[in-house]
Amino acid sequence: MGDEFNPTEEGHRIAREYLSKRGWAREWRETLNREVYAAVNREELEAKERRCDQMEEEAEEFISQQYEKWRHESSPQAKQVLFSLYEMLGQRKDLGFFASRIIGRLHREFPA
Repeated sequence: MGDEFNPTEEGHRIAREYLSKRGWAREWRETLNREVYAAVNREELEAKERRCDQMEEEAEEFISQQYEKWRHESSPQAKQVLFSLYEMLGQRKDLGFFASRIIGRLHREFPA
């Protein structure tokens, strides 16, 4: 019975996966900003910047989908998943737009 659902671990898994996706996008963008491109490489630079934007959007989409999934669940475990997500991301200032809004909602739902 090692496959028992742990809502706290699920919330932490969601937070870690979001932070990983967001971190890779940030690393990629920082690498692009450090590289010096000549004017002839403008199209290549723009393509890489679009890829960074896409990676950030994927991270935001992931956190939004997971939040919506657990928000509409009526079990007490769902509340625990959301609380552990809030617990892990609540103090961070480097979240994307949608993640920040989600954490703001969770802050109102789980006052200190």
